Formats: sequence, structure tokens, C-alpha cells
Amino acid sequence: MGENLAGRSDSADLVSLSRLDPLLERVRSGPLPVLVPGQGVEERERKIVRAKLRRYGLTEALLVNLPAPAPLSPSEVHKRRPENVLVAGLHKAENDLFRATLRISDQQEMILDHTTGSHVTGMVITEAVRQLSLAVGERYLLTPSDTARRFILNSLQTTFHRFLLPLPTRLEYRLADIQRNGPDRLRFTGTCDLLQADVLAASGSVDIVVMDEKCADRIEARHLHEMTRVLAKSHVQQHQESPRRALSPATVSQPS
Repeated sequence: MGENLAGRSDSADLVSLSRLDPLLERVRSGPLPVLVPGQGVEERERKIVRAKLRRYGLTEALLVNLPAPAPLSPSEVHKRRPENVLVAGLHKAENDLFRATLRISDQQEMILDHTTGSHVTGMVITEAVRQLSLAVGERYLLTPSDTARRFILNSLQTTFHRFLLPLPTRLEYRLADIQRNGPDRLRFTGTCDLLQADVLAASGSVDIVVMDEKCADRIEARHLHEMTRVLAKSHVQQHQESPRRALSPATVSQPS
């Protein structure tokens, strides 16, 4: 797995690229390992692993050739940087069921600034649930339109059933309900499961509203106006009611 994803792990079963050479050195004369690409091991890293295997006189077949579906475009999951995309290979499996693969770059923003053990953090799992829900909405639920639209989260809840390890993970999103109010406004709810070896590791539920971006901007501006006025009024009242303890030099009594 990737160096940053390895965290503080010293497990013999989770090996980062920097720990691969000592492993290969030991096994040249012993049982051959099976190398399964984990999170953070993308095509560039796989080429490095194959080169290491050749250097030690080992067959490249030791590296399991797992499919590596292309990550979604950043715009589909509302991100700017490709390394922050967590969803790959999204497709419609059944009428209301969508499947994808978890893809975590070793340079993902929440990986770089979080210290943990050898499991995927709850923050990353929650973000994966959010991204998959957005991608399903963008790709399968919206009708074509020239109108810019905004996705607004009403709720996002995540449940952790067991440690999610930085290993291959299947994502499943099931659409629960969808309500349409014109071509540019809808509300949908769904659930997302994260499975490793068909075992449920985490799940989430999401409630999202999609509306015309100009409408969302007006609502946001009104809330901003209301809140700044309330905070300003509260600040003035607190200032007026606070006791004035400090005295100016001219009013301080001097001893006779």
C-alpha cells in the first residue's frame, strides 16, 4: 500500500513500498508471497513493484493483476484535485443499485494530515459516502440542462461496523427515494455500503436536495444577511451590558 496510507502499521500483511525490498530479499529462497495491490498502489506504483520483482529474479505474476478502474472526474464528486477523488468505476448494476470501487490516492488530502493506525479513517469513509452519492446524482438522476445546479446535504450519517483496511473495497449505493419538482430541482435519499471480501465494514445514508444554483445563492445570501445582523446585535448588547471596570487616569483617586 502507499506510504502515507501505511501509517504506523508494522503488520507483516500490510507492506508499504519502502518495506517491499527487505521482504523480497527474504523470500528469494523461501515461500513466495502473493502481492495484492492495496490502496495507494496505482499504475505508477505497480510498475515500481514489477521492477522490484524482476530485480530480485522473481516473476511479475506474484503481483495480483487486480482491475484498476479509472477514477471519476473531479467535477462528478465536486472536488478540484484528481488525487482527492475516492470513487472509481461507477456503473449501474440494477434499477436502483449502483456499484463502484473505493480508490484512495496516497496523496489524498485527508490521508496527508491525519495520524491513525493501519485502517482507513472515518473521515475518509464519510467523504467516500458523500462522493458516491453526489456522483450517482450527477450521472444518473439529473436531466440535461443548461442551468447550473447546487447539491445541498440535508443529512449524512455513517455507521462503522468493523475496521476498513486499505485494501480493495467495493462500494454499493442503493437509491431509496427520489422526488422531482421540475427539471432543475429534486430531492433524493440513498444508502451506501463499503464491503471488503463481501463483508460489510461501513455504511452510510444520505439525504440531498438539488436546486438551481441562483436559487441556492439567494437562500444562502439571505441566511448570511440574517445571521450577521443577529451576531452584530448580540455583540452590541453584550458590549453595552458589560461592566466598565477600567478607570481612566484622570478619575483614579490618589492617596492624600
